[in-house]
Parts: sequence; C-alpha cells; structure tokens
Amino acid sequence: MSKKSIGILAYYWPPAGGSGVQRWLRFSNHLSDLGWDVHVFTFKNPKYPIIDNSSIEKVNPLIKVNKINGFEFPSFLTKLSSEESVYYHTISNRNSSLTNAFVNYNRLSQGRYFYYMMRELFLFPDARKFLINPTYKFLKKYYKENNLNTLITTGPPHSMHLAGMKLKQDIGINWIADFRDPWSNFIQNKLLNQLKSTMKKHVSAENNVLKNCNAAFTTSQALRSKFLDKNSNVFYVPSGYEEKIEPLNHDKFRILYTGSMKDIQNPQNLWIALNELIESDENFKQNIEIILIGNIDRWIINSMEFKKIRDRKIFSYMPKKELDIEISKAELLVVCSVNYADSNDIVPGKFFHYLAANKNILGISNKGSDLEKIINETKSGMSFDYNNYHDLKNYIYKCYQNFTKGERPKNELNESYLSMNIAKEIDKIVSNI
Repeated sequence: MSKKSIGILAYYWPPAGGSGVQRWLRFSNHLSDLGWDVHVFTFKNPKYPIIDNSSIEKVNPLIKVNKINGFEFPSFLTKLSSEESVYYHTISNRNSSLTNAFVNYNRLSQGRYFYYMMRELFLFPDARKFLINPTYKFLKKYYKENNLNTLITTGPPHSMHLAGMKLKQDIGINWIADFRDPWSNFIQNKLLNQLKSTMKKHVSAENNVLKNCNAAFTTSQALRSKFLDKNSNVFYVPSGYEEKIEPLNHDKFRILYTGSMKDIQNPQNLWIALNELIESDENFKQNIEIILIGNIDRWIINSMEFKKIRDRKIFSYMPKKELDIEISKAELLVVCSVNYADSNDIVPGKFFHYLAANKNILGISNKGSDLEKIINETKSGMSFDYNNYHDLKNYIYKCYQNFTKGERPKNELNESYLSMNIAKEIDKIVSNI
C-alpha cells in the first residue's frame, strides 16, 4: 500500500522562531507519524523576525523539506512596520484620499513613512507578494514530477494562498487554505492599509481563495462560521498543544505574559489593578512577580499605567524549551486578544501553549470573543472585557489567595487539543476531500 502524500506551503518554518511556525511544524510531524508522505515547501532566504535554531531539531527526518528561491522585500523595510504600525493607525484617518491617508507622515520617521506608502501602493496582499510566481512555478513542476495531489497553504502571509490558488486553477490539485489568522479582518491589514480601496481588494482576494479552494481551515469558530457563506467545506482546526507542561514549585505568585504585545492589545486595566493591589497590600507586594517575555510595544512600556508597576521584568524572545520552564513556574498566565471592534475571531496560539500547563489563564478580550468562549469551554480560567476593571482585580486577588493557601488549579487537561489528536482529524478531513 503506497503512502498518502501531501504538500504543505509554509513561509514560517524552522529556524523561524515564534508562534507562527509551531502549528504546521507539529502537524507535519504528526501527519508523517500517521503514515503520510509529507513534502514541505518553504524559502531559501526568508526574512524571519525571530530565529530559533533549536526548532530545526524538531523536524521529523521523514519530512521532505524543499526551499524555493524568490525575491523578498528588503528586511530593513519590512521591519519598519513592527514598532509603530499601531501608532500610525491611531494618528491617521481611513480615507479614500491618498493625501489624507498619509497626512501625518511627519509624525513618523521618513523610513517608516516610505514603508507604509510602499505597502499601501505596491505590496498587495503583503510584503511576500514577490514569492507568489516563483512558488507557483516550483510547485507546478514538483507536483507533476512527484505525482502529488493535495496542497495545504498556510497564512499569513496570505501571499501563500494566492500561490496555491494559481496552482489550483492551472493543474487542478486538491487545495486547502489554512487561515492561522483572518485575512480581510486581519488586524495588521487594518493597521497598515489606510485606503478603502485596498481593504476592498483584501475582501475580494479572500473571497476568491474561498471560492477556489477545496476546503479551508480556521483557528476560530467565529471565522469558520463567517467563511461557510463562501465555502461549505470549512473546518475548525485549533492549533493545540504538543505535550503537558509539568508544574515547578516557585516561591513567588508569578503573573506571566508571553509573546508580542502591540499597543492595540494593551490591557490598561490590568496594570491599574496590579498597581493598586501592590500599593494596598504589603504581602501581595512582597509575593508578586510580574514577567513579560517577548516583544512589548514601546508605547505600552512608556504608558503611564505600565510605568507605575516598578517591580516587573521584561525579557526578549526565548526558545520554546526555555519558555516552557518559565511557564511552569507561573500561577496566572495572561493572554490578550485585540481591542478592536469586530476582531473577535482570533484565538491566539499562546492560549494553547498556556493550556498545556494546566494553570489559571487570565484572558482579556472583547465580550463574546472566541478567546472568551474557549476559556469558558475549557474551564481554564477567566476572561474579561478590556473595560472590566473590578472583576479583573478581584480574580487576580482570588488567585493570589489560593496561592498563599497552597491551593493549585484543579483544571482538567483537555486532551482533545493535543496536536496529535488534531492531526488525526486533519488526516480524516484530507483523506475525504
């Protein structure tokens, strides 16, 4: 019996660091374990913002990794968007006029202004657009020579989907579009694209992808419901977690945040509540440990609310193995969705990373968001609206009191979110498409 074969087009692949690489690194490994002949397609000179060489060791040696040559926009320009994209959004007005869209460029460095202008006018759907054609040509030749049938494209960057669609329209492969994040509702597009015409192009491209793909995967139920209007084969495929993180004893009540935090995720009431608890309770002050690991927006660090918390530590990116150790010592794990209207269809991948630790999770998101729903469903903690101060403060103090009594969370680890179990579902879906 011959192996089932599948191709996976993923821009983020080891040695990329961060959460974007974890989803299909794990699923690829598990699909290989389940008997699939897995072919991964990635790129020779990618512009990864984070490098984690230890992730290379996690790739199943049975996976055939292919690297595609292609032009990428210079990294010094793509990096310009990371620090001030949110600030740019707050000082600019969405308007059909190009002049008005960039009227506040003098508030930014000339380099950042140039990036935004280039992105708006020439980099659709994203800065990886120049990889679409070489990827299509490489895959067309590869699929014919290796008699492959199915391709999964995962985005962002959403350019990967356009390469998949071009191949689908040309040689008729089975094609699945995996949306790790929304597209037309992708927060980065809302922050960077200021012209209504550009946003319409995103909606149109997303619709074309959904119309042409054989199936689509989403990481939230809300996004699946939205996509079902365009394609009846849309499946909720959460990112899940790899294995349980065993707890370690720690002498402090540690509140931990991991990953990037942009200004539009700033949990101001969290900083206010923590500061008031520190100022009003000497024991809390002595026992608290506040740690943030990742890229924290400087607008948050310089905010009045955050500055009041003097005893907090910020660390840069850590490889997953080291990060697991820090998580294992925490008592309260913070995850923030996006404080933006109509952005409730995002479940950050770090939620599942936290879930593996079986600790209390403190979610901050819009009311009714998918993040709130999954925290409630898994009974893994509590989620609070960005405007909810009192309940948030009370929950933190309740968790602290349990810590002082030696009580630990009694949450049951939900094994349906084990990545191996999710890979088994992917196996069934792909086999029937």
